[in-house]
Amino acid sequence: MSNLALFNVNGCIGRGAYEVPEYPTAQSFVEHLDYLEIDRSLVWHVVARDLHPLTGNQRLLREIEEAGLQERLLPAFVITPACFYERGVLDYLRLQLACGRVRALRISPKTSRFPIREIERVLGELARFEPVLFWDCRESYGAHDLRDLESLAQALPKVNFVLTQKMWGGFSGVLDLLWRCPNTSVDISWLHMRDTLELLTERFGAERVLFGIGPRAHYGAAIAALAHADLTSFQRELIAHGNLERLLKIEPLSGKLTRPPAQLAQKPLWQAFRSGQPVTGVDVIDAHGHTPPHTRGWVMRNQDTATAPEAFIRRMDRLGVKQLILSSEAALFGENLAGNLETEKQLMPYRERLAGYLVFNPLYGEEMTPHLDDFFKRGFYVGFKLLASYWKCPVTDAGYRPVWEFADRHALPILLHTWNDRHDSPAMLDEIVARYPRAVFLLGHSGGGSPGRLEAEALALKYKNVYLEFCGSFTAPRPFEVSLRIVGSDRVIFGSDTGAHDQAW
Repeated sequence: MSNLALFNVNGCIGRGAYEVPEYPTAQSFVEHLDYLEIDRSLVWHVVARDLHPLTGNQRLLREIEEAGLQERLLPAFVITPACFYERGVLDYLRLQLACGRVRALRISPKTSRFPIREIERVLGELARFEPVLFWDCRESYGAHDLRDLESLAQALPKVNFVLTQKMWGGFSGVLDLLWRCPNTSVDISWLHMRDTLELLTERFGAERVLFGIGPRAHYGAAIAALAHADLTSFQRELIAHGNLERLLKIEPLSGKLTRPPAQLAQKPLWQAFRSGQPVTGVDVIDAHGHTPPHTRGWVMRNQDTATAPEAFIRRMDRLGVKQLILSSEAALFGENLAGNLETEKQLMPYRERLAGYLVFNPLYGEEMTPHLDDFFKRGFYVGFKLLASYWKCPVTDAGYRPVWEFADRHALPILLHTWNDRHDSPAMLDEIVARYPRAVFLLGHSGGGSPGRLEAEALALKYKNVYLEFCGSFTAPRPFEVSLRIVGSDRVIFGSDTGAHDQAW
């Protein structure tokens, strides 16, 4: 993996209207590629999406050429249905596709305000050039969008369609699309779900999976997932660069193009991990895990609860994780008391590697509270787990008081799912955290999206018994090192949300 050529599908440069630019120039983006040791990338210009396709596409070509980066950056043109009607635009697209200068097209239907089916007339005019169309799925969408894409893929078999930046929510619809349409593929940039790369290659072949990175805040997550996935070297090569080269009809590289910065020499843990090796020389405790089985949109290859403990430990050994603290899905989404007891019984023999958070659902508060002393005396459970957003019971509800009081009395940690919503937004914890200073509040996902991250930072700055949990690193565009600088590295704990999430990712 250390010498593996990487070809990214998700490059974007320029200054647009809706986001703070991560890569204002072509050179700034290539510097990030060098940091991650990615050789080549497709790239589109944000001006083509936010202002005008032709203006932005022409600017993209000009900026790549002026920077002398034609070997590193391959253009992807943004298109909308309006391209069919605007004078000269189709002729320009045909010219660029015919000469081979451009082979990739990209759509952002929600931002550009059109249903996917309306792009058919433009694609129909360009289909003879066999372009590759990339759909940015970071935008929210409904089932009708996938059905529209299915119809397009069936109507235009010479066009290849790639779904990019798709995460857990609605992923079963992506799998259904791949099954129905052989000219569709998916990139790995947001595939943070456990065993998803293995599932895709097993069901559809590695030829239908492409390498991509997400926002800057993801850093090397997709690289780590690819490096540690249970794949053959050949499958890894296809995903890393081979499939995109085949779709674009370009030759593979004969050597590396990256110029890694000197800073990477100071990161031996990352260098080993990106090569598929475990982390060594440091104890890693993963503070956020879940037992199987999983539902609510998760698609897993293996949901066997009986073999789960050994599977967890094998995975931990491959990655270099010393200990994992889990909460019981059976207790989170089923009978609270019975689920906690069942998980404790199953995992207690593995106590040196696996510990537990006691799930406390206030719906079962009267049943759970009398058993708290016994649970914690037996030594498997080390803290509490709350999931207010899913239970639709806000953290300010009086039903959680037994947790606050017990944790405060015994100085125990509480791992809370936090998000910027009306159930467990970090700001809602202000008075609670102040009232129970000996309890330790671990903000799972660090508040979720951007508003929640800011609230989480503010709460941690105000109270010393508040910690950010690292699984929040990919749910907001804010780089996590900014949060580290603000709250201090001694106020952040590592967690992967593994079980359904990919621990390597």
